Amino acid sequence: MTRPRRPIRRACLATALLLPVLAAAAEDKAAQPTGDAPAFRGGSSFVETFSTLGDRRWYISDGWVNGEFQNCTWSRQRVQIPTSGELTLTLADSPYKDRTFSCAEIQTKERYGYGTYEVRMRAGAASGLVSAFFTYNGPEDGDRRTNDEIDFEFLGKDTKGVQLNYFTGGTGQHETIENLGFDAATTMADYALEWLPDRIRWSVNGRLLREVRALPDKPIPSHPGKIMLSLWMGQGADFVSWLGPASYPGRPITATFERVAFTKLGDPCGFKGSIVCR
Repeated sequence: MTRPRRPIRRACLATALLLPVLAAAAEDKAAQPTGDAPAFRGGSSFVETFSTLGDRRWYISDGWVNGEFQNCTWSRQRVQIPTSGELTLTLADSPYKDRTFSCAEIQTKERYGYGTYEVRMRAGAASGLVSAFFTYNGPEDGDRRTNDEIDFEFLGKDTKGVQLNYFTGGTGQHETIENLGFDAATTMADYALEWLPDRIRWSVNGRLLREVRALPDKPIPSHPGKIMLSLWMGQGADFVSWLGPASYPGRPITATFERVAFTKLGDPCGFKGSIVCR
């Protein structure tokens, strides 16, 4: 389903197309940098364990919404570190601006390119809800060819699966739902996104969920993007058909993040247990 796009610094709703997987064993090796695609540039490797949430790396969305399809307003009050090493994003029935609910999003100030993106998280659960970890560039200077995006989206109506998506140049309608084998809302788990010049790979706890290969007529993203974490709820007929009807359980809903890391292509792994250490 095609869903509305938002300006840069706003949360995404992506879809993804599964491209054929080539069987040659040689192609299972990590791609080496060639050419001058913008995604060879981008920010440096880092590991964030959320002892604090300073202004150096993160921007906290506050006081606006992505569109009529979003039934909550981003609020910095919904972004907390209750204990060192644990970031929580919460949706609550606390009115803010013109929405009945308030919700949460953070994003890096810098954009990052080819490499490995890793998160350790537990999703929120409720019909109509989305917990997301993704990269998003958006159209720079109105140029939609830069509107690239790669996603993990946990749909609160069924958190035993995850939606894996990507957009290239603003073109999507490419989603798949992958079974996790556990409930993402009750289990803290490690998710990894490997973005290489010729492929994208999504994994959970080191297990490959999906791989997409670039083809001449089916390119993959090539522009560096911001790293986004968000928790929000949708509204409207199109979004109800995707997310299910919004259903607030009478108490705040929380997604929890213990670590976010980026390892630039070619850099060594940054922490024990990283998929880059294999």
